[in-house]
Amino acid sequence: MDHVVAPVVNAFSVDVEGFVEANLEGFPAEVARRHTHRPHEDDEIRENTDSVLRLLEGANIRATFFFLGRIARDAPDVVRSVADTGHEIACHGDEHRRLTGMDPSALDEAVRRAKAGLEEVSGQAIIGFRAPDFSITRDSLWAFDILQQAGFLYDSSVYPIGIHDVYGIAGAEAGVHRLANGLVEFPLSTATVFGRRIPFGGGGYFRFYPMALTRRLIRHANAEGRPVMFYIHPYEAGPVVPEVAELPWLRRLRHYYRSGRGGERLASLVRTSRFAPVAEVLRLHHAL
Repeated sequence: MDHVVAPVVNAFSVDVEGFVEANLEGFPAEVARRHTHRPHEDDEIRENTDSVLRLLEGANIRATFFFLGRIARDAPDVVRSVADTGHEIACHGDEHRRLTGMDPSALDEAVRRAKAGLEEVSGQAIIGFRAPDFSITRDSLWAFDILQQAGFLYDSSVYPIGIHDVYGIAGAEAGVHRLANGLVEFPLSTATVFGRRIPFGGGGYFRFYPMALTRRLIRHANAEGRPVMFYIHPYEAGPVVPEVAELPWLRRLRHYYRSGRGGERLASLVRTSRFAPVAEVLRLHHAL
């Protein structure tokens, strides 16, 4: 009898944060201050996260939601609603702050506070972490030991590319692997095109790439037995995207192109690939 190979299950993840909050360190300081309004941001997160939950429910998919710790304090109902519908809760730091701008003691305090708060609100053990802006780079590799000591079992912060101005580690291992300290790393997805790695599978890449290309890259990875790490932000799929008129046209294109209109594209994607929470995918691959 021929051996039947089960389809590869990919990881579906959501980085839960507000639009302005996500871009604070990328916007000019005055612009960021002018548009920061926490209650409005929390309402934005509620509505957009609800949209993502409805889409996942319709597709019968469970996912991993990487929450900022501050959301457990400011909008605990959002964390509870996600946890109560069977999704994995993971940690995205405390505030949306790049690790490259932090010192080890500040990061240690922040991730422990965020982890404890998310566990209390969700009722789940928090075992996964993703740095804001994928900001574990060569300058912040020290963060892995802090995460391991804080009780995390896996990380998904490394983009193994060298072409982005904020994040990426050129030449980093591209597949799921265990670090020397025991922490499991599930990198963001890349494909090799003409001998060079390109990122794909989420965020702006999902918004800008043609759907046919995204599907092809996922199929190619799966054909090689590799699960893809897909990620999205609530404002890319939900209807609420705050207007920041002061941004120059190139930044407007980068941040607004197809944001708020990703639901239809997501619905199309989840019909053609298999997805599950990050921890479940790692267990399927015997990494946890």
